[in-house]
Amino acid sequence: MKIKYLSFIAFFAFATNITKAQDVAVGDESAINVAKAEEIYNRGIEKFNTQDFQGAIEAFDSSITLVPTFEKAIFNRGSVKYQQKDILGAMDDFNKVIELNPDSNKAHFFRGRIFYDQNNKEKAMSDFTRAIEIDNTNADAYYYRGGLYFLDEKYEDALKDFDNAIKNKPNYAYAYNDRGSVKRMLNDIDGAIQDYKKAIANDGKMFFAYNNLGSAYRINKKYDEAITNYNKAIELKKDYFIAINNRGYAKHEKGDYKAAIEDFNKAIQLDAKYVQAYNNRAASKFKLEDYEGSVEDCNKAINLQADFGPAYLNRGIAYEMLREDEKACKDWSKAASLGLKNGKNFSQQICN
Repeated sequence: MKIKYLSFIAFFAFATNITKAQDVAVGDESAINVAKAEEIYNRGIEKFNTQDFQGAIEAFDSSITLVPTFEKAIFNRGSVKYQQKDILGAMDDFNKVIELNPDSNKAHFFRGRIFYDQNNKEKAMSDFTRAIEIDNTNADAYYYRGGLYFLDEKYEDALKDFDNAIKNKPNYAYAYNDRGSVKRMLNDIDGAIQDYKKAIANDGKMFFAYNNLGSAYRINKKYDEAITNYNKAIELKKDYFIAINNRGYAKHEKGDYKAAIEDFNKAIQLDAKYVQAYNNRAASKFKLEDYEGSVEDCNKAINLQADFGPAYLNRGIAYEMLREDEKACKDWSKAASLGLKNGKNFSQQICN
């Protein structure tokens, strides 16, 4: 069963240190344009603060028309466009800022976010790294680069970046959560538990951190603590089928198979295509000696995802109990071909 541990969020940076127009000499048209541009820019900031985003963009447009190299106006226009889902427009503005100022930390960071959203990991990594080179206190750049390292399974590098994110933003709940997930992948379960707790301490509404904490406790076979945290995750997000499934998994490992099936049923009601829940329900039915029901659930999992190895493994085990040895061996062979070690072991030890 796979759980998605990382939860990326969008950050929007806008200028808060509004530059006031300076006194200019009469007849100095360039200086007059700068003063007008500054005044219009300030109005754009005010419009943004009242959530008049279109008005903010129009103001930034006007100030840029007067001063085409007005870096702050271009950056903030790009930031508003990004928030308004005008990704191409935002990218164009961040590119312009970087052309004007290659050392713009924020422009590199936001362009990196766009590349990340587009699944362009190489360019995103480049921009996040450049942002860090420009400002080594940029907690958000460390956080997102750490996420890229995590996705590439470079856990030690990810750990260092999340460390730096937290160093520069000590209350960074998301970084604590994701560092916990890195520690979990490195089998430092106690360290993961402590980080998930810190994430929750900094943001008590972080439902997925409760889910992750529950899973860490489950790995340590502390099933009651696991169930308590899954309950909290579900309390915060009623339709959180992943946590409901995981709570069922903890109940299964605790030996309460009927209660586990109830949770798997709920997860399936919320997401009828949730493969893991069908497979887990099959395992609980097997424990209750409902072998035909187990096969049926494995069939559903396989119909939804033809390369889901655990369902072939479990169906083979159920077939064996039903004395359908040929089907069992065929399923174990398929599980082995999908990389499951037990599928290979069963095929070699039981099948001819």
